[in-house]
Amino acid sequence: MKLNIRQRVRMLVLSGGVLSFLGLALIVLLGMALAGETVSERGRLLGDSVEDFVEAFADTQVQHQVSMHVAEKALHIERELEHTRQDVEALAQTTTLILSSPDDYRPRTLPDPHEMTVMSGEPYLNLSLAVQAKAANGEAQREAELAANIADSLLPLSRFYTGAFVGSERGWLIAADAARDGGPVRFSEKFLESYDPREMNWYKLAAKAGKTVFTDLYIDTNGNRCVTCATPFYDANGLAGVVGIDCNAEEIYRQTVDTAESGGLSATSFILSRDGEILFSTSEHGVLAVTDVRRDLRHCPEQSLALEAASMTTGRSDVALVTVDGEEVYLAYAPMESLGWSFGRIVSQSKVTYPARYARDNLRGQLGEFEEEMKALFGRLASGGAVLLLALLGLVLWLGAKASDHFVRPILSLTEGVKEIAQGDLDKKLEIQTGDEIELLAATINAMTVDLKAYMENLSRATADKERILTELSVARKIQTGMLPSVAPDFSGHTAFELAAVMTPAKEVGGDFYDFYMLDEDRLAVTVADVSGKGVPAALFMVVAKNVLQNLAMVAKNPGNFSEVVARANDRLCVGNDQMMFVTVFFGVLNLRTGEFDYVNAGHNPPLVLRHGGEDSYLLPEGKPDKPLGVMEGLTYHQAALTLASGDMVFLYTDGVTEAVNEAAELYGEERLKTDLVRADNGVPVKEILTAVSAAVRTYAGSAEQADDITMLGLRYLGNEA
Repeated sequence: MKLNIRQRVRMLVLSGGVLSFLGLALIVLLGMALAGETVSERGRLLGDSVEDFVEAFADTQVQHQVSMHVAEKALHIERELEHTRQDVEALAQTTTLILSSPDDYRPRTLPDPHEMTVMSGEPYLNLSLAVQAKAANGEAQREAELAANIADSLLPLSRFYTGAFVGSERGWLIAADAARDGGPVRFSEKFLESYDPREMNWYKLAAKAGKTVFTDLYIDTNGNRCVTCATPFYDANGLAGVVGIDCNAEEIYRQTVDTAESGGLSATSFILSRDGEILFSTSEHGVLAVTDVRRDLRHCPEQSLALEAASMTTGRSDVALVTVDGEEVYLAYAPMESLGWSFGRIVSQSKVTYPARYARDNLRGQLGEFEEEMKALFGRLASGGAVLLLALLGLVLWLGAKASDHFVRPILSLTEGVKEIAQGDLDKKLEIQTGDEIELLAATINAMTVDLKAYMENLSRATADKERILTELSVARKIQTGMLPSVAPDFSGHTAFELAAVMTPAKEVGGDFYDFYMLDEDRLAVTVADVSGKGVPAALFMVVAKNVLQNLAMVAKNPGNFSEVVARANDRLCVGNDQMMFVTVFFGVLNLRTGEFDYVNAGHNPPLVLRHGGEDSYLLPEGKPDKPLGVMEGLTYHQAALTLASGDMVFLYTDGVTEAVNEAAELYGEERLKTDLVRADNGVPVKEILTAVSAAVRTYAGSAEQADDITMLGLRYLGNEA
């Protein structure tokens, strides 16, 4: 009967293991018996002689060493902060010189983040939209262009700090920021639209103090932990602004880590704020760890640590024995006066190894005799053990050689065959006949190569088909996008109206569309529509519906009867519509001379009308809309009218806007749309209003997938100047 691999290996390991264990056990037992008595007696004598010495010496040495190291590190950080203070004050003096000597400097233009990309370390000028709206007669802009000469001083500072900047009492900001990846600096919409340096904490703190100050630790707009050094500068009228430098707090943390790893002692270092909060710590767990929840160390349950934490916040230096997480440790601390922080370091009593080195020198005399005795003992053990181990080694080698020849040969053959298969030879067949699991494994690999070959052929065909489909869909999307009209250049010169539109399909191609064109010199036609379904069928039906409606509107026999145009378009779309597709349409025509807006609503969302200067700005047309186009032939449609005053806007959209859902499957809705629309309409162009509403919808949806096409069109009537 043939044994399988498991049985063969088990027998081999068992036989070798038993023999090895018996030999080693004999050696260990003999050594333990001979060495036990000697080690016991010598250990007792050594323990008695060093115990008192180590304890007394450790207390003195640890307190002195830790105290000196903490004071040195706190002083080092203070020196680094003093350099920052000098850089800030020099920057303030340079700014004052530039603004007080306008004849000596020429106005200078810096990159504007509203208009171009700003690279890491590149000085730029930000005059937010909100500040520009409040500024009078361009004074802020002129002063900023003169102050832009400070860029030559900001550029080198950005290489050493997170950022350096100058904020003015007029609201402008000149800065140079260091991006983490060294690439472009990313600005938030809030920064570009409403940032005002006068509202920042660093500005208010320096302006109120009237001198150079350091802020508390905070998180900046890029997510960095930051400390800002700021100082005011003045002109003949008093306070002119504040300059500042952002210090990377992570550098302070790095120095804290360096402290924990230096000095030859296992230690934990931390920095405590003036409010008793741990800002940085090399400890990841326990009472000294930095957590997301604000904690005051002065109120921790361990009274000895709480008392010393209170002393740290008063700016004192000391070394004390306290309890941290149930363990007695030495705590040494020293103040960091510039920031009002305190630098602390703890060393565990149980892990003090430095004094033990002195104790070792004291014991060398006694250890000499002990070492000689142990050498003699282990020499005798080594002689006997070497003979036995050599015999065991020879036996194991002989058995291993015999077994390996028998076991490894088919495995090597299997390995070589698998290598050939892995290199791409799927026609390779493994011929192994051992009668055990190796033969079964070879048969399984042969079957796997057959299946793998068939799978790869199928995968190649499927991949080619998928790439072809994706290419065709990409071309279809470009064609569909190209069919939608563009405001520029054909409509950008009109002064009687302002127009913008946007469409975001849910798939590669969509069923929504918008259209606008001039029927004659005085009439502008606009359309927003939503085809039933998604994907390619909806896109094809969209193209047909768009062209039919536009062609009928352009050649209408009765130019003022738009309901007849929609009815004829419905009849056309019903012909050959075997797939029973339909499209909701809102079709409107604006008379540019009178402001009259005639429209037909074929099953579509009613528009929102924003009245210029009105308290109840939104007006939802009453009445039930007519049926969509393509449902059935012979339908009649009703025409309605709305008169727009100068500045009024009509907002058309598809249900992809109001039916957008968030992660909780809650609809965006008409009421939220009204609120976001009135917030966006703040005297800005229609295109920016649509951009703001689109952003509001995306923000509401969050990570939820877009389920429907989103289309919006805004038309603002400006009146006929003629």
